[in-house]
Amino acid sequence: MSEISCDEVLHEIEHYLHGELGQQQSSRLATHLEGCGPCFERAEFQRKLKEIVRDKCRCETPEHVVLRIQQAIRLEGEFE
Repeated sequence: MSEISCDEVLHEIEHYLHGELGQQQSSRLATHLEGCGPCFERAEFQRKLKEIVRDKCRCETPEHVVLRIQQAIRLEGEFE
């Protein structure tokens, strides 16, 4: 049995796919995904969707905009 719940995995899956989690949390999610078919399927769907969007939307976002968006997302997460 995984030490992380499916709810936790689904809440963190976007951060995991973007490589935004620490090594320990990434490892926990990877372990869960290896043993949980439904979560693995969800992660694969999200990964493939991101790949399609990335391939179809090839415009370069300025680095300062990316950093501001990431900062806003982190700040919003602190208030949840």
